[in-house]
Amino acid sequence: MHLPDHPFATAITSQDIAERLQKSPHWEDRYRELIRLSRQMPTLPEEWRSVENEVFGCENRVWVAYELTPQGAMHFVLESESRIVKGLLALLLSQCEGQPPHVLVDKDLLSSLSELGLAQHLSTTRNSGLTAVVQAIKNAANAALERR
Repeated sequence: MHLPDHPFATAITSQDIAERLQKSPHWEDRYRELIRLSRQMPTLPEEWRSVENEVFGCENRVWVAYELTPQGAMHFVLESESRIVKGLLALLLSQCEGQPPHVLVDKDLLSSLSELGLAQHLSTTRNSGLTAVVQAIKNAANAALERR
């Protein structure tokens, strides 16, 4: 079974998300915008919610599932039980979806959290969890490179 499609990195780019968040002057408004984004995230099918895809070290349960497309691009679905985390995952997904594995290995996916003023409002455990998600994305990219 294939992972579901979603609008992130195509119809909803990281630039689109940055513009939405920058229009929100207060953290509470940005929080609401992240929740809106979470509603556009695909749901990870149950068969992909495996121990192998679960990211440990997060406050809430998080899964990173991926496929390598025939064109050599990474297709991800990121899932969380928390709406705010799912919104933050949307930001990460908009940066990694459709990228070739060799690009993702070196890409700084967390810099946008600081640039958009989000990192300073997140708890230490939530920041650690997002770091673990980014590491899972990089591990997936490395695994895809090794299979080639």
